[in-house]
Amino acid sequence: MKMLTILAKLQGQFFNLMRIAIFIVMVWIGGLKAFQYEADGIVPFVANSPLMSFFYHNPSEYK
Repeated sequence: MKMLTILAKLQGQFFNLMRIAIFIVMVWIGGLKAFQYEADGIVPFVANSPLMSFFYHNPSEYK
């Protein structure tokens, strides 16, 4: 019972730790898009997207 009380008190800190961990992962993934090898990997997704294909003059060439 004592252990559950301690864990209940630490619940807020665990949530903050999870938020920080998710933030770090998102920054890491987003930061990789600044490098050419990673940016080249998303070209087919952007070229074939109906919402983002206007970025390319001939999107059908990027399949």
